[in-house]
Amino acid sequence: MLGNLEQLILLAILRAGNDAYGVTIAAEIEEHAGRSLTMATIYKTLERMEEKALVRSTMGDPTP
Repeated sequence: MLGNLEQLILLAILRAGNDAYGVTIAAEIEEHAGRSLTMATIYKTLERMEEKALVRSTMGDPTP
């Protein structure tokens, strides 16, 4: 079962598509749910979700 935060993040990922990374996830959540989350909260939740095999991450080049 997903917690509320996991649901918010998963929906933000679905909306952002291939552009889903910490900043875009935070922006999606703030815009659509009216919640402001710290990057630490987002990345910790993403880690938990990856351990549950709900999401998969890759490392990309840094944004200039």
